[in-house]
Amino acid sequence: MMSVVVPGLDISVFEVVLAVGDAEARLVLALQLVALVADYATAPIEIEQVTPVLLKLAVDPSKDVRSTLAEELRGEARLPVDVAFSIVAGDDDIALPFLAVSQAFAPVHLLAILKVGDEARQKTIAGRSDVPGEVVANLVKAGSIASLLALFENRAVSLDAADYRAIYQRFGQSQELVEKLMAKGDLPLDLRIMQARRVASRMRQMMAEKAWIPANDASDLCSEAEDNAVMQVLIEASPEERAQATSYLASKNMLTPALVIRAAATGQMSVVESALAHLSGFSQPRTAELMYASSPMNLKSLFRRSGLPQSCFGMVRASCDVVIDMREEGLSITSQEFGARLLEALMTRYEAMGSTERAKNIELLGRYGEIKIRKVAKRLKADLVRAA
Repeated sequence: MMSVVVPGLDISVFEVVLAVGDAEARLVLALQLVALVADYATAPIEIEQVTPVLLKLAVDPSKDVRSTLAEELRGEARLPVDVAFSIVAGDDDIALPFLAVSQAFAPVHLLAILKVGDEARQKTIAGRSDVPGEVVANLVKAGSIASLLALFENRAVSLDAADYRAIYQRFGQSQELVEKLMAKGDLPLDLRIMQARRVASRMRQMMAEKAWIPANDASDLCSEAEDNAVMQVLIEASPEERAQATSYLASKNMLTPALVIRAAATGQMSVVESALAHLSGFSQPRTAELMYASSPMNLKSLFRRSGLPQSCFGMVRASCDVVIDMREEGLSITSQEFGARLLEALMTRYEAMGSTERAKNIELLGRYGEIKIRKVAKRLKADLVRAA
């Protein structure tokens, strides 16, 4: 057995093994040099002296030698980075497991590998349990889809809203990546809304190209799908998130009267409250207080301040009255049941509401309400028109 730890380290014997030794001898040499590197009694100068030998072993003709050297050196932080780079440049089945755990790399080294490495190496770095922040930033900015998917699966990595937005901007057309993004619980709501809008736009374009249904019907169907997706985002959000998302909708001209009416017609009152709060400038608690107050004058004042068209008031008022009734009765009802009560209110209450206005509100329910209620509302609206 050769002794490698000697005073005034002489590497000539190692060179001889490299030159004339067989694969088995080189394998023994590799294991001995691994032990040398792993021994903290070994001086840095001695590790530096054996680096040329390690570099040759890292590209040894024998895969067994290369594989053993890489496997045994995975956890060695004192490994010269040149040797680590040489291993990473080798066969994937040797290089990738080494790259996944090696402690020889500083952030600057991992960034260098990201710059020149292929997708497999990007993906491997993204999956490391100790991905540095600057490496995460580089992956977000320039990483491949595969590396970003690996980053999503890495529980040791925390992405922020800016990261998600940058990734969506780069790869918003990738169905696989977007699906993974949408599954993220901390994804900013504006991205969910943006995706809903994008999906609706694609649907509208496809329907126009295929001419499956008349253009007007296709547009209404796509608008409904977009509104429903946006409402679902708002419904599932916390009050603070909902307020932020509502502000975003307003900035993009997506906080439309149609969205408010659709929410009111289906009993999604948290959406209505958030919309009226934003448009009126009142706090959400104050808005809810005015909406469900006993005096309808409070709601009228709030509604005027919101700037919504007066044609929306009847539907909003009726939906607020249904909520008041539910609270008095201690009930929790479905969207369909809400629609039925809303239709009943529009048909039987509000003595000051003229027949024309009543018919228009029922028409709105027939357009924006829950599907089963729409059919009933449309029949009643037709009856009102005939009676008039």
